[in-house]
Amino acid sequence: MSMLSHTTRAWGSPSRYVQGRDELSNMKKHTDIYGKKVFFLIDAFFYDSFAAKFSALYAGSENEILCEKFGGQTTEAEILRCTDVAADLTPDVVVGIGGGKTMDTAKAVADNYGAATVIIPTTASTDAPAMGLSVIYTEEGEHIGARHYKKNPDLVLLDTEVIAKAPVRFLVAGMGDALATFPECRANEQSFSPNYVNSGYRQTVAGYVISQACHEVILSKGVSAYHSAKLGLCTPDLEDVVEANTLLSGLGVQNTSCAGAHSIAEGITVLPPCARLLHGEVVAFGVLVQLIVEGAESEELDQLYTFFNTVGLPTTFEDLGIPDATEADIMAVAEASMRSYWDVEPFPVTPRMVFDGIMLANTLGKLKKN
Repeated sequence: MSMLSHTTRAWGSPSRYVQGRDELSNMKKHTDIYGKKVFFLIDAFFYDSFAAKFSALYAGSENEILCEKFGGQTTEAEILRCTDVAADLTPDVVVGIGGGKTMDTAKAVADNYGAATVIIPTTASTDAPAMGLSVIYTEEGEHIGARHYKKNPDLVLLDTEVIAKAPVRFLVAGMGDALATFPECRANEQSFSPNYVNSGYRQTVAGYVISQACHEVILSKGVSAYHSAKLGLCTPDLEDVVEANTLLSGLGVQNTSCAGAHSIAEGITVLPPCARLLHGEVVAFGVLVQLIVEGAESEELDQLYTFFNTVGLPTTFEDLGIPDATEADIMAVAEASMRSYWDVEPFPVTPRMVFDGIMLANTLGKLKKN
C-alpha cells in the first residue's frame, strides 16, 4: 500500500447503532423506519426460534415478512439463491442475523435489491457488522475476495441478552480482534497510509480517538466482561466491551486500516491447526508480533501478555495448536504474511523480521506463563 499523495480525510460508518438487552423484541419498530417488506436471513442455529419470534411480532400488521435459513457459506451461488428466494417479496429491508457469513450474505442481498441493510450479530466476536463489505468464499471455503458497497449497513442492532449467553470464547476472540485496532491505527497514521473509505483517504481525528478508546475499554473492562459472559450475565462492563468489539473496532478498522497483526492472522493459516482458530484468536497473537517488530515499549507488551493470559487469548505456539512448529513452518508463515498489510508499517518489513518477531512472541509467551 502506497503512502497517500493528498491530505483529504474521510470517514465511514453505519447510519445507526442500537445495543441493549432484549432489543430483538423491538424489531418491528426498527425495521418500520426503512419499509414494510422485510426479508430475514437467519443463521441455521437460530432459525426456528427467531423465525417464530418475528412471525409473532409482525402478526396482524401491514408488514410482509419472509424468513429464510442461511445455507452456511458466503458464496456467489448462496447470494443468488437468497436473492431469488426474496424475489416475490422485493424487500424494502434485508435483515441478516447470525455470524459473519450470514451477515455478509445479507449485505449482498440487500445491495442486489437496493434495500436497507439491518445487521444483527449473535456474538461479539468480530468488528465485521459495522463494515460496508462482504468477504466472498468458494463452496470449499477458500477466500476469493471481497464485495464492497457504496454504504455501510443502515442499522447494526445487538441484543446483549443473546450475546451474553453465547459461548465466552466468542467474546474473548472479539477482544483479541479489537485489541489490534489501535496498534494498527497507529502504524497507519505514522506511515500516512489510506484507510478503507472508498478509494482510501487520510484517517480522521475521530478514527484515531475511537481506536484508542477501543483499546482502553477492553484493557480496563475486559476481565470483568469475561467473567460476566462466563456466568451469562449482561453487566455494564459486558455492554461496554461488546460495544468496543463491535462498533469501536469496526469504526477504527474502516477509518484507519489494518497492519501487521492482521498480516500474521492471514499468514498463519498456512499451518492447518491455526486455520481452525477463530479470527480474533490469531489476530491477538499477531498484535504481539507486530509490537515486537515495531520495537514497542516493554510496558505495552507486558500489559497485553498479562491480559491475554487472564482471558485465554493465545501467547505461545502451544496455545495456537502448533507446539511442534519448526523454523521452516514459521518462515512459511512469515513469508505468507507479507502478502497482506506489512507494507503500511512506517518502515520496511522483511520476512526475516517477521520470523524473528513470531519466534520471540512465543518465547516471551512461555516465560510469562511461569
